[in-house]
Amino acid sequence: MSKAFEPYVGIPYLERGRSISGCDCYGLVRLVLAELRGAELPSFVEAYVSATDRAALARLIAGEIAPWQPVAFGEERPFDGVLMRAGRLLSHIGLVVEPGRLLHVSEGEESRIERYRAPPLSHRVVGFYRWQAV
Repeated sequence: MSKAFEPYVGIPYLERGRSISGCDCYGLVRLVLAELRGAELPSFVEAYVSATDRAALARLIAGEIAPWQPVAFGEERPFDGVLMRAGRLLSHIGLVVEPGRLLHVSEGEESRIERYRAPPLSHRVVGFYRWQAV
């Protein structure tokens, strides 16, 4: 694991959180890219009420994918977004820390690094995306 991502492991889940004291999945991506890459992603905190509103999150992710450039499977690299589904909806995102491993946070858990090429995450991965400013 890249040492650059270590400070972001163990952040508690917080609905609409956007800081080191607590984040939701998008908030974690936004925080890491801002602090380590100087990328200014929009907050979107006003776009949904809670992470349980999976339909609103799916619309947000689908509508805002434009600033992200698709990356072919196998070509992903650190700081690329990993778009995942929850059920049938695209409503979860993490960041590649190294090929095969991602940093993410889920409701009721702290942020962690997990493998995305093996269960339980492999079946949820939809694609990889690179923020245009990274």
